Amino acid sequence: MDDRTRAPLTALAASIGLIAVYVAFGGGSFTPAATADPCQTRDGALLESRGIFEGIALSALDGAACDLHVSREQLALALADPDATERLAAARGIDADDVEAAVRAGLERAVDDAAAAGRIDGLEESVLREVARFAPVGPAIAALRALSDDDSVQGLIEELGGWTDLRVPGLGELGQLLP
Repeated sequence: MDDRTRAPLTALAASIGLIAVYVAFGGGSFTPAATADPCQTRDGALLESRGIFEGIALSALDGAACDLHVSREQLALALADPDATERLAAARGIDADDVEAAVRAGLERAVDDAAAAGRIDGLEESVLREVARFAPVGPAIAALRALSDDDSVQGLIEELGGWTDLRVPGLGELGQLLP
């Protein structure tokens, strides 16, 4: 056997061996993990392992997704784009305002839960309540999720960027809270 035929045969044998090992270790029967039911309470330790704000965003998405009978992932993707929100609403037989109302209600519940658990208080709680009530829901969820490593009100306000005209009772506009 010459070198020109030895290399392709070696490559073929290695490929067959790799496929055999893959199948032997269960690679032939792979099924993706099931999407979690947003109506089932998630392990509190999992949310606590996330940043405060990211945990609130995930909890809010779970609550809203449960109300809308969709997965948290479907809802998160729909909130990223107004057209996607409209498509989700149409598929559920509702309008985009119903989607927004469900997310707002989810945010308010998540803030209530975090406050009751002692994870937030004072300025954080006030800012989060105003965000839940008045900020556009897609950007609000995106801002909260972006803060997984920055659990600060200042970080949240900076993430919200153009929404600094939101008013916090007794404190004024969010933009005035920035240094």
